[in-house]
Amino acid sequence: MKTQQQISQWIKTYLADILEVESDEIDENYEFERFGLNSSAAVSLVGDLEEWLGFELSPALFFEFNTIAQVSAHLAEMTQTENSLENAA
Repeated sequence: MKTQQQISQWIKTYLADILEVESDEIDENYEFERFGLNSSAAVSLVGDLEEWLGFELSPALFFEFNTIAQVSAHLAEMTQTENSLENAA
């Protein structure tokens, strides 16, 4: 199960690679628009994040949640839900 902190760090590292900056330079409270995240980059990010987390995500995830902090909190809750469903099966 991934924590909010792990998810946040994963996204920051991903964006840092794209932006060619250090991940600690990325503020998780900045809106994604500030990073220049276009729809193509967002779709790629969602796909890679789905693979890392192990479950399907909405393609509009980064438009529904405006910051890394918001996305990572939401995904941490989803991870708990997915884990609960797997344990119940």
